Amino acid sequence: MKRNLPFLLVALAFVILAVAISPKILAKTETVQFCGSCHVMEEEYLALMRGGLHNSLRCTDCHLPHDTFVSFYFWKGLDGTKDVVFFYSDKVPETIYISEKGKGVVKQNCIRCHESTVSLITLSDRTCWDCHRSLSHRQVGLRETIQGGAL
Repeated sequence: MKRNLPFLLVALAFVILAVAISPKILAKTETVQFCGSCHVMEEEYLALMRGGLHNSLRCTDCHLPHDTFVSFYFWKGLDGTKDVVFFYSDKVPETIYISEKGKGVVKQNCIRCHESTVSLITLSDRTCWDCHRSLSHRQVGLRETIQGGAL
């Protein structure tokens, strides 16, 4: 926890400033275009735009917790700060993998949106993408390529 303290403080300061300064800035940072503007996210952006039913979603709909307002903006600030630090320190890996925490958040958001369907099955030890393999950004892009779509 002590190792993450500087990131937490920066993220908290970012959230406080963003809320106090301009709600329009926060709204802009929740657009798919904003998230896709970083060149390392280009493939994910294109896959989402061609991903069928889910292409109307914003990145934050799946990748941030929606349990409370505070939790949403805390993690938005923390993850955003981490992304900026990694990007500008040239430490972004060639292939980006979702963390275990991130997998849990995405799973909870799948359940939140598809609650009536999910209530019919047991997901205790499985993730949504165990069965729905084509939901990952990379698999959606692969499916488009196979079906003749150009990326």
